[in-house]
Amino acid sequence: MRALRAVILLCCLLLGWSAVCQAAPLRVVVNHAPPYRIVEPPYFSGYYIDLLKLAAAEAGLEVEFISVPLKRAFQMLALGEADLLLGPNRTPEREAFLVFLQEAPFPAEDKVFVVAHAGNLIRNLADLQHKRLDVLAGAVYHPDIDRASSLDKHELKTYEQGLQRLLRDRSDVVILPEAQADWLIHSLQLPLLKSPFHLRGSPSFMAWSRVTFDAERAQRLTLAMQRVLAGPQGLGIRRQYFHLQTRQ
Repeated sequence: MRALRAVILLCCLLLGWSAVCQAAPLRVVVNHAPPYRIVEPPYFSGYYIDLLKLAAAEAGLEVEFISVPLKRAFQMLALGEADLLLGPNRTPEREAFLVFLQEAPFPAEDKVFVVAHAGNLIRNLADLQHKRLDVLAGAVYHPDIDRASSLDKHELKTYEQGLQRLLRDRSDVVILPEAQADWLIHSLQLPLLKSPFHLRGSPSFMAWSRVTFDAERAQRLTLAMQRVLAGPQGLGIRRQYFHLQTRQ
């Protein structure tokens, strides 16, 4: 009888632990990158975050947001200290530790080169030579930029920091997503210029840590995100955050 009670108790404990594990919220690491991710703890919003909230609710998944710089976000995902990241581009290096949910891509976004002086406007990649270029730590842009040892690159924690460095003449060029450049220049009222040369964007994705990847939950989230992106709510969210985007 004691043995039977022990077995029953053990089964109850295991079932209880399984339920806790299944109910554990998805840990989503986010850096402040308006309009995609707007981090004002305890409030989290922005294009990607609002889409995720809708998709997660439809999929019956709970999420919690963790605010960290982008470079630290990748480190946490590689170690399994977080589950999900919103909006990274897919690269072979990142695929070593991330599963990209490719069936629900976010729209491609161009990257632009912002300068403080017209003499520094970028018209092709060759114009970056002999320029002081600010890039976001952990971000990828183009192989000729990411892998170029000849470029004078400085890593930033935030793009806002880079735009302020332009105004203080501590750099010549900042490269960043176009919608983010428009958002920051407009909201901070910065007298800065977008170069005529753009890097054409590639789709970005939700990316799941390989350490914590859960195929069943990932499928539910993917299907829900597809519906949200194609539906009127998703289109409304995009209009809400991208109405500032204009080419200069």
